[in-house]
Amino acid sequence: MLPNLLQMQPNFKEIFPELSDKSRVWLYLANRKLDATELHYASEKLFEFLSNWKAHGKSLTCNATILFSQYLVISVDEGIESASGCSIDSSVHFVKSLGNELKVDFFNRMNVLAFVNESEIRSVNYFDAVNSRQSYLNPLIDKLEDLRSNWLISTK
Repeated sequence: MLPNLLQMQPNFKEIFPELSDKSRVWLYLANRKLDATELHYASEKLFEFLSNWKAHGKSLTCNATILFSQYLVISVDEGIESASGCSIDSSVHFVKSLGNELKVDFFNRMNVLAFVNESEIRSVNYFDAVNSRQSYLNPLIDKLEDLRSNWLISTK
């Protein structure tokens, strides 16, 4: 039962309304929550990166957000222009650089964003979340339609 948590989360059904369901998604979980100053800085850097992000010289139709002050989500509408290997590499480089600047780790793939109780969300080890039967944000999402509809894995 997650009534309070569902009120805390954004409306995933309406995330990136300008992008199609088939848009590609990359998720990066920070090892800690970002404070208000860091969120503002990260948002500015994200906007700057996305406005210049290209694949083979063509601009990408993309968007990004930071959910729960901790989960960086980047999406590209590949129905318009596909992200190339080089453009994906540049996004990974950007996220690594942003992490270094903010002193956070976006690349520990053993952590998930779990719903610890009805009012607390935090990064925990995947096995701890599963063993303690905590619900968590699906870290395997790679399409926007899944983020919009299958974002929560409930182990209860």
